Amino acid sequence: MKTCPNCGAQTVDEAKFCESCGFNLEQNNAGAQQAQPVNNPNPQGAPQNGPVPTQMQPAVAPQFNGYQQYQTFNPNDHTKEFDARDIADNKFFAAFAYLFGILGIIVALLINNSPFTRFHAKQAVKIEICSVIVLIPLIIPFLGWFISGACFLALIVIRIIAFVNVIGGKAMDVPLISEIGFMKG
Repeated sequence: MKTCPNCGAQTVDEAKFCESCGFNLEQNNAGAQQAQPVNNPNPQGAPQNGPVPTQMQPAVAPQFNGYQQYQTFNPNDHTKEFDARDIADNKFFAAFAYLFGILGIIVALLINNSPFTRFHAKQAVKIEICSVIVLIPLIIPFLGWFISGACFLALIVIRIIAFVNVIGGKAMDVPLISEIGFMKG
């Protein structure tokens, strides 16, 4: 029986490679006999301080360098439907729609005839419609005031998210509002 100098596993004499780690035993045929000491201080079942066999080593996750990663599809992202030049030229006007409410929507639609600006003007109209709907619970004292206040805070956060998307050059549907049935489209 041969002993693998790499992992210490026992292999048959005729083996060219170690069955455990795949080490080439042909290169170190003479060195393998010298590598095993005559007086082995560790008995057969005792742990050794040498290299850890490959079966016990932690598996490393494969890295896919040079391979294309799987792209997830986001149905709310409409950025690819618009020309990159149109997006770059009209970010400023599309941001008007979110910053100034109804006045910003009118300015965004009148300044130029850009599909990117029109998309964001439609999204801003959805936010404005929700702002009007949120006024309805104000009729109810105390509870309605808290509900409307929380909804107005949510609309402010949604408006900020939409503004950041415009500045980033993305044409994404407004979160939460675009999922409401009558607001789709």
